This record gives sequence, structure tokens and C-alpha cells, in this order.
Amino acid sequence: MFEFLRYQTFPSEQAAQPFLELLRQHEVPFETSVDTGQPEFDPTMAFNRPYATFVVSLHGPDFEWVRRLEEDAHREALATLSPDHYLFGFTDVELFNILTNPLEWSSLDVILAGQLLRQRGRDVSADAIRLLREHRLAADAQPERSSKGRIIWGYLLALLGGVIGIFIGWELHASKRTLSDGRQVPAYPAAERAHGLRIMVLGIISFVCWFAVRVWVVPSR
Repeated sequence: MFEFLRYQTFPSEQAAQPFLELLRQHEVPFETSVDTGQPEFDPTMAFNRPYATFVVSLHGPDFEWVRRLEEDAHREALATLSPDHYLFGFTDVELFNILTNPLEWSSLDVILAGQLLRQRGRDVSADAIRLLREHRLAADAQPERSSKGRIIWGYLLALLGGVIGIFIGWELHASKRTLSDGRQVPAYPAAERAHGLRIMVLGIISFVCWFAVRVWVVPSR
């Protein structure tokens, strides 16, 4: 069975209702949740977000299908757009950025960006957009680098038997990012994931050792 992955966020549940109704009409499986802005556990506070959002998650293989459903549903709305819509002031580069990052924009914005580029004589054929998205996906799939300070702190906290050190190691080793096509890739390079695994193992061993000292050695004094 496919895992549900974050597809789109909305400022509120009410704002998501038109999209949810589209999913129900086409019997697309989905899950919803509320992102409060705080991860369950983040010792570095690196992913802190200041406000809550309503999250809609889909199966990864359904991403492209749902994107096409959204585009079809919004085509009629283009005729009623105000002439002062903000996208009319975008450059070609900015409009192409919308087409290559469709999950970061509304489906209406994606359709309008394509139309504006066609009016300007730009190539927005399916093959051109596919190549642009593949190039962007290849760039996004490159793992980010963690700071050396986090790795050092992970080892130190693991040696001290701290549970936080174990979680830092787990985050380095197991974290993944979801790409715009629904695929999940490791968040960190292989070398840093290896550090994370070593930090986890070291932290577990240290925790057990310190626990044993506290239980059997300290009371005997």
C-alpha cells in the first residue's frame, strides 16, 4: 500500500474545501491533518514554523493525476480573472519557475503562467515543461548538508548518554524530503547519514552504560 505524502497546504480547513470536494468527486484517496507549526521532536529547532496550516496528503503516484484534475477544474475561471492579477507582472523566468514548481503554487496560477508564456511566444510544450521539471527534480533531489556543529553536538550528547543525542542521530540518518512528483529522497548526504547512524548507536550504548552505572554502581556506595 502507498504511503500518504504531503501534497498541498491551506491556511484553513475551510479554504481547502473546494480541493477536497474535487478529490471526493474523482474518488481520490486522501488524508488531512493540521500542522501546528511545531514538529513532534526537533532538538535543533531547525524546522520551526510560526503558524498552523491545514495539510492534505495524497498517495505519491496520484500527484500528477490530481494536478491535471486541478488544471482542468480551473480553466473556466481564467476567463473571469481581473486584468490586474499579480501574475501579469511576472517575468518569463518567474513564470517558468511556477511551471517547474507546481506544488508551490495554486493550480490556477500554474495554468495562467502557461497561458501568459504562450502569449509571449515561449515554448511551453509538454516536452519542454517535462525537461524543466526533470532538471528541477534532479536539483531538488540533491541532499542538503547539515552543519558540522550539529554532528559534533550529536556525538557529544550521545557520549553523555543524552536522549537528545540519539534523536539528533536519528534525524540525520532517517530524515527524508518529498519531491514534487511524490518521491521521497534522503534529506542528507550518505556521509552524514552514516554519522547519524553512528551517533544513534553510540547514544544507545552510552545510555545503557550510564543507566547501568546509576542502577548497580551508585546504590552500592
